[in-house]
Parts: sequence; structure tokens; C-alpha cells
Amino acid sequence: MRHTSRLTALLGLALLLPSCAADRGNSRMEILGDEWHLAGFDNALDLSGIATSNGTQVLVGSDESFYVQPGEIDTEKRRIESRRLIALPVQKGGGGEVDIEGVAFSKDDQAYYVVGSHGVGKKKGDFQEDRHSIYRVPVGADGKVRKDEIRRASLLPWLEKTPLLEPHVKQPLQQNGLNIEGLAWSGGKLYFGLRAPNQNGQGLVIEASPAEIFSGKPRELTVHEISIPKGRGIREISAVRDGFLILTGNASAEASKKFPETMAAGPDTHFELLHWSGGGSNSASRIGKLPENGGKAEALLVLKDEESHSDVLVIFDGLQGGEPLSVRVHR
Repeated sequence: MRHTSRLTALLGLALLLPSCAADRGNSRMEILGDEWHLAGFDNALDLSGIATSNGTQVLVGSDESFYVQPGEIDTEKRRIESRRLIALPVQKGGGGEVDIEGVAFSKDDQAYYVVGSHGVGKKKGDFQEDRHSIYRVPVGADGKVRKDEIRRASLLPWLEKTPLLEPHVKQPLQQNGLNIEGLAWSGGKLYFGLRAPNQNGQGLVIEASPAEIFSGKPRELTVHEISIPKGRGIREISAVRDGFLILTGNASAEASKKFPETMAAGPDTHFELLHWSGGGSNSASRIGKLPENGGKAEALLVLKDEESHSDVLVIFDGLQGGEPLSVRVHR
């Protein structure tokens, strides 16, 4: 009965959204009635990142773990089935929780990239080294992970050399502390979406070369400032043929015992999908608001990227198996 009610509600929204939710030219957001399932994934209430290498295999991350989870897509059954966990190399005494917030695949490198939040603990504000990790996870011709070739690096030395970002490093999320929550790959570069800081209505995206991160000397990073409402942060970023899809939510975290004051304007229940063309553009256009379902919109998986539209799954933190929402973005 719950699934029937949900489907009825989504179909109703699908009829409404095309005419009222889009602000980007002729594009619009359509919520599809397709019910997808992520099955068998560990920490199924905390799925936070997903990407595909070839349209069949995926890699999934959880913000409560120190491992990644491969999976396989069955498009006919609309099901993504988990496979055996793969542990990530962590630092001795580093905390053991990578706080995975983004997963992206590079066609050039034939590798996934998996990034931790690079932020402090949300409740206590404690520094944990493993959260400040980025991993290169190579795959073979069959799309399967080469476990023995996984490499670790950290963005921390780069963040500390970037004047726009350095004041927010190792600061609590409740007070605009730096926190990465999205990752995309496009044109040989990685793009990191920052939940915070939001600089007076400017959301931030970091652009960096994976080759430099894993082998180069730290230097000042390229940071794109994108106009989004004050108090809003980037919760995911995914590459599409005409730029990037960006998911936004609260920039700040809810108050905690140690940090009773927060910059969050309200509960973290409002999520929107934006389009950013990339390059030198400093504006993002609103595509539409996602329906509230009790979860936190956390990750995007682009299933199709056609000239006329992109089909995307939205994964929600706090809902069993991410309870994927199927969305079509018309161009």
C-alpha cells in the first residue's frame, strides 16, 4: 500500500512539475513513475555517493563506512544489486570512517574517484584524518574494481593553500566550515561540490586535476563561485553533456550539544536541482524542487544523457536503500 500511495503521488507531481518547476529556458523536470531499488547494500540508510563506469557496473559509497560497494544495474528490473564490499586503505589511528560524500568515474583514467567530506565531525567538531581522503579506484576492461591498485591522497594540503577556502578548513559545519558533498568528473578534471562554505550567496565548486592531486605538489586550487541562495549548499554535482546538474540543500548542519548555534535557517528538508554550464559561468539555473519524502537528497546517478533529456536517479540519505527517485530533465 505504501508503494502504491507513493507512486500515485509521484505521478501527480509528474503532471504538475513540467509547467511550474522549471526556470531554465525550455527545460523542465519530470518525475517518472519508475520505481528503482538498490538491493543488498550495507549501511542502506546512509548511501551518499554513486557512479557508473559503463552503464552496467556501479560503485556506491556510504558516509558511515570505510569501504566502497560495487553493484550491477539491471535496467529491465530497475534494480541495482550489491556485490562484495571493498575496503579502502585508511590511516593508522585515523578514525576508520572515511565519511564518503562523492563518487565519480573518469573515462580517461578508467578509475573511480571517491572523496571524503574533508570536514570535521558534525557533532563534536573533531578532526579525523580519514575524512580528509580521496581515493583512486581503478577498474579493468570488465568494469570490475582492481582492489590491489587503490591509491589514497588528501586534498587538505591543497585546501590550506587556497585563500578563499583556508579560513573554513577544520571549522564546524554549523558555522560555515568547509565540507565536500559532491564529486563529478568532466574533461579530465574533477569537480568537488561544497556544501559549505556559502559565501554570501556564492556556492563553491573546486576544479582540480586528478593527476596533480595524486602526484603533484600542492598549490592554490581553482574555485568556481556560483550564485545560489544564501544558506544553501551543494549536496551533489554530476556531469551531463551540457554542463553539470547540481543538487542543493542546507549549507549548515543542525545544532549539536557542542555547537548549539547554527547558521541553518530551518530543517534540512528542501532540495532543488540546478543546472550549471561550467567554465567561467558564475550562475546556476533552477530546474525544479524535489518532493519532500522524509529523506535527504544525497546523490545523483545519471542513467541516460541524451540530446533531448537526461534520466537521473536521486538517492536519499535516511531512507532504506536510498529509495531512488527517477527524474527526467528535459532540455
